[in-house]
Amino acid sequence: MSDARELLAVREIAHAFLLADRPSDVQQFALDRVTPILGAAFSLVMELGDDGELLRPVAQHEWPSKHRHWIGALRVRVGDGPSGVAVAERRLVEVADLFADASLGAWHEVASELGFRSIIAAPMETADGPIGAIAFYFADATPVRDEQRALVRVVADQLAAATDKSRRTDALRRANAALAEANAQLERQAAVWNSAERARDQTVHDVVSALLTLAAPGETADASMRLAAVHALAVAARDYDLVTRDDFSAAAADVDPREPLLSAVSTWRIRAPMVPIHVDEPTVLLPMIRGDLHWLSRLLELVVGLAVRSACMEGGTVNTGVRLGRGFIALQVGWRDASMDAVADQPPSVPSRILQETLRRPAHDPFAGVRGAVTALDQPLATVLAGRLGGQMRVEQSASGSEDEGGWTLVFPVEVDL
Repeated sequence: MSDARELLAVREIAHAFLLADRPSDVQQFALDRVTPILGAAFSLVMELGDDGELLRPVAQHEWPSKHRHWIGALRVRVGDGPSGVAVAERRLVEVADLFADASLGAWHEVASELGFRSIIAAPMETADGPIGAIAFYFADATPVRDEQRALVRVVADQLAAATDKSRRTDALRRANAALAEANAQLERQAAVWNSAERARDQTVHDVVSALLTLAAPGETADASMRLAAVHALAVAARDYDLVTRDDFSAAAADVDPREPLLSAVSTWRIRAPMVPIHVDEPTVLLPMIRGDLHWLSRLLELVVGLAVRSACMEGGTVNTGVRLGRGFIALQVGWRDASMDAVADQPPSVPSRILQETLRRPAHDPFAGVRGAVTALDQPLATVLAGRLGGQMRVEQSASGSEDEGGWTLVFPVEVDL
């Protein structure tokens, strides 16, 4: 055997170690180069599993073709056979003639089937301990020379280093990915926090503006009406503060979707008897909403109130109903004003003009009290509350684009047996 060939093989394996992306590339290259130099019939690289007890094949060279299909299922227990002993005792194991060794009788049948008689196996070790083994199989009884031992040890060390390098690289890649995800999560949380802060700032601005309007001198509105409007605004501000807190929690119970709707309709029929409120109540059995009856009732009270306030002109009406969809319940609240003198719906981010306009109405306005009961916070509060209860609040525009009608739809997921 030529020393030059051995040195060339070691150098090529070292070069592959530096350039390869995966340890399997180095393992296969090493087997393909070294097996012929040693004069072995075939060879195998096995890695230690996570359980630390079984070795499994990861690369092979010239494994007998008729047995190649089951090589993936091969497992060798640490301490069994030459490869298992090499890992268990962390030393080079040589078997010059397997059939001459009675202690390896359990391997005789396997050796006969695969066609080998001699083995040399070496452990692959890192600073953390053994991670596998490399084994070369010879067709004839073959005594091992010092040059062969040295070459096998060098190759085993190089393969161990390649595997260790890959594992550390993978661990670093996973750590970097986890760090990137953590940073992205922090950025998302910061964006949510900033959005919540802006919403709170806008809410404070709306409250202050509304209070300044109510306290403005020179208005002719009745003092008791002003006080009622301030009280309604204070209640809305308190609820808004509650539902926007991180520790807000709602009770989970089965709620008939008609119950909070009918409760809200009943409340506003008392507060605004001059505004007709129609209920389209389905006759079919509806699935339950999983939620908090108190907060669902509060949500519907807010939305129906917004509709009543928008319809507060001579001839204005409010229509409500419940619709069952595929996997959701939709609570619909719409309004229609016979007059064009209606306030266009404003998104939560735009300061509401509800209270600012309330006191500009004539003193004899019969709807003034109703308008005062709906505050600048009601729509932002309803939007946030719907989300905290697991639903969504949608603003519905008139199909004709007219400003004298509109509405809102509250959508909640439900389980429906189809």
